[in-house]
Amino acid sequence: MIRPANVPPEVFGYVGEVAAVLAGLRSDLVGVYLHGSAVLGGFHFARSDVDVLAVVEGPGTTATQQAMGEAIAATTERCPGTGLEMSVITAATARVLGSCLFEVHINTTSDETVMVTGAGDSGDPDLVLHSAVCRDRALPVLGPPPAWVFGPVSRDRVLTAMAGDLRWALDHGSAAYAVLNACRAVRFAEDGHLCSKLDGAEWYLIRHPDDATVTAAVAYQSCGDYGPNAEEAAQFVTEACSLLRFSPVRA
Repeated sequence: MIRPANVPPEVFGYVGEVAAVLAGLRSDLVGVYLHGSAVLGGFHFARSDVDVLAVVEGPGTTATQQAMGEAIAATTERCPGTGLEMSVITAATARVLGSCLFEVHINTTSDETVMVTGAGDSGDPDLVLHSAVCRDRALPVLGPPPAWVFGPVSRDRVLTAMAGDLRWALDHGSAAYAVLNACRAVRFAEDGHLCSKLDGAEWYLIRHPDDATVTAAVAYQSCGDYGPNAEEAAQFVTEACSLLRFSPVRA
């Protein structure tokens, strides 16, 4: 795979390393897909993580899942940006999602590496958005085109996942992160387009050029300038959640 011009070379090279590690462990590896801001646009080394979804043909044992997680975690010291967020799922989950079961999940965006094996787990609802974005926009670092691997995700399910993500952002994310995610969600509700947080904010500002809350969020994400305060962000996200909840369903 030739690196697209918009994908940072450091990110592309690192995910290639992860793909090679997985290929050495799993002969049934289907593909490794880079998604998120590194592909959609707006990746910032000081504020963006590297988002990866890998697909294997069939489920493994807890020991197999643990081995994959440990092998991936061993590479993360070389991960650019703020860390790695990655899941490995089966081909069946990629096709239909179901209850969003996963083989292993790794997150190194906080002070400690989080690794969760999927055996007996109830699933990860974040996979709804990750899979939808992968089908639409992911870069296959290894494997076939994403539309061959990831099945379609219904609009209702994407909107429900976005609303849940916004509720999480209010409680755990930064004010700027919450506002930018809300812009992305509002755009999807309006035109069905999955985009980056910054692209969502730019789309929103074309329609609401005087919105100081979104302008402040963009300034923070782009330049590290002071972002919106928590009260302004909460109000903006609350209104966005209302739009998502009552948005009419389109065919």
